[in-house]
Amino acid sequence: MELLNLTLGQFLVTFGGVAAVALALYLLDRTKKRHVVSTLRFWVTPGQPAPVSRNRRIQQKVSFLMQLLGMLLLLLAIAEFQFGGGFNKHRDHVLVLDSSAWMSASLPGGAKGTTLMDSVRANALGWLRAVPPTDRVLVVRADGLATPVTAWETDHKKILRAILETTPGSTALNLSQNLEFARGMQERSGSDAGEIVYSGPGRISAREATSPNLPAMPAFRVLAVDDAVENCGLRSVGARHSETKPGVWEILVRARNYGRRSRTVSVTLNYGHAPAGNHTLELPPGEDKETLFELSSRAAGILEARLYLQGAPGDGFAADNYAALELPEQRTLHVIVYSDQPASLKPALESDPQVRAEFRAKSAYTPENDGLVILDRFRPAVQPKGKSFWIDPPSDRSPIPVKERVDHPEGLRWIPDQPLTQGLRARNSQIESTSVLQTVNDDVRVAEIDKGPVMIARGDMLVSGFNPFAGSMRYELSVPILVGNILHWASPDTFRDVDVGTQSAGAVSSPLPTSVDRKTVQVLTETGSVLPFNIRDRSVQFFAGEPTRVRVLSGSNERVFSLTLPEMWDAKWTAPRDARKGIPAWNDSLRRNRVLWPWLALLGIGLLVAEWILYGSYQLSRLQRVAGTARTQQESAA
Repeated sequence: MELLNLTLGQFLVTFGGVAAVALALYLLDRTKKRHVVSTLRFWVTPGQPAPVSRNRRIQQKVSFLMQLLGMLLLLLAIAEFQFGGGFNKHRDHVLVLDSSAWMSASLPGGAKGTTLMDSVRANALGWLRAVPPTDRVLVVRADGLATPVTAWETDHKKILRAILETTPGSTALNLSQNLEFARGMQERSGSDAGEIVYSGPGRISAREATSPNLPAMPAFRVLAVDDAVENCGLRSVGARHSETKPGVWEILVRARNYGRRSRTVSVTLNYGHAPAGNHTLELPPGEDKETLFELSSRAAGILEARLYLQGAPGDGFAADNYAALELPEQRTLHVIVYSDQPASLKPALESDPQVRAEFRAKSAYTPENDGLVILDRFRPAVQPKGKSFWIDPPSDRSPIPVKERVDHPEGLRWIPDQPLTQGLRARNSQIESTSVLQTVNDDVRVAEIDKGPVMIARGDMLVSGFNPFAGSMRYELSVPILVGNILHWASPDTFRDVDVGTQSAGAVSSPLPTSVDRKTVQVLTETGSVLPFNIRDRSVQFFAGEPTRVRVLSGSNERVFSLTLPEMWDAKWTAPRDARKGIPAWNDSLRRNRVLWPWLALLGIGLLVAEWILYGSYQLSRLQRVAGTARTQQESAA
């Protein structure tokens, strides 16, 4: 037993005083009674004292006991008397509401427009009605992250508002993380731990299903939601350049059947609001299938993929039936070659479909440049604009001063860890002659011999003291690699290996090529801000909780993710056997510490009212009858 507002001593002293006053008033009220008697009874024998009768007995014991018990109950209500001992302590509960993307699915058998989220909220409200008003509740919205939406609250109106304002998110449920967060909040609250309540259907990822990692919880309750919904949806849509067909995109669409029966679906593609393909798939229950489309286009545009179910019942979750991604323009690099002997350069430039090479005589030189200018063994009066590659310029008119000229040099080597020398490992390549160039602090050395650098990058200008397209060197593998590096240096965006895809928000993993340096990896949002990431097992891993567009840059590779699809589940979670289930019943332990003072107050008032009706109103009516009889006798005597 507990008295919250008074100590036991204070309660006993207060009740003793109230009982004593009530007894005194009761005796005084009951000894003074009005009687109609003969006047001769007031005559006494002279010389003898008048007889005095003192009544110290309680004549109506039931009335006194009812009054005393009523005042006792009222005093217990003031003291907030409660039963239960340990059950009666104030506890802290955490309500975990499933707000994953799946909660926007239609409720099985429900009215049109009702969703699983409505059932989650209804269960949470039913549980909240069973929580004692003195217990505190913390509401957490659970999807890919745990998001607390209230502080520790005893105000049920604030908790109710938080429940009703909960809406489905964009990511899948990470149940173990959310329960671990809830348990951590309980441990840091400083009060006795109450229940951790999860309201939802328990749809989790395959990783969680194979390795569940639930924390130890003193009291765990599950408010299950029936989600037997027939659904087929898009898992991902990816696009990349064809390696064999220039100007062609390869579109890979992956779909999944989340239902319990085989379904036939149609997957359609639109590009620029025009039909681009239609494939039919047979999807067994719980399985994925892929289909490949080809799209011929060099222009930028919006690619839309849609999935349609054939037959009844319809799709209960429409959010994953549509995906859109933006395909970039397939750019080309305009290369202008000024040479009187272009035959040696044509094979290296015309073999790449992304290079639009134009060969001009030296006499037709102009400084205009919208890509890359290659100057073969001459220097014009006016330097070209933009990027330029100078091949063995005249020693007396070189854009970079020449220290000396060396014939048949030995020990030609490429400087490592430079974008222009990526993949170049050859040693002692044979060249006929070269100019040794003078460097300054900001110059980047590309190649050198024992006497100094022979190829230097300075700003937008790359100067080579030798001709790599002459002599025996033109037959070496180093030349096409060097040309490819020069083209990437001139226009990185044109030659970047671009993959475009749309998938769900949440945790994303992007493969990292083995040749890419980890220091060059960048993850950028559509606004250009840097997104935190981690590299593990040769994969770039990051998290996006909302639909957005993310670019992963790694060397010459770029992967663009349009995270517009809702993140979906893989398996159904099974609650532990010792978990409490459902909304608490009337005899549940959660309800055992109900507040009693309102009931005590009502019972006390009821007893006092009953006593007055049974005894007080009787005495009043009796006095009224006596007074009426006396008035009648007086009127008769008159």
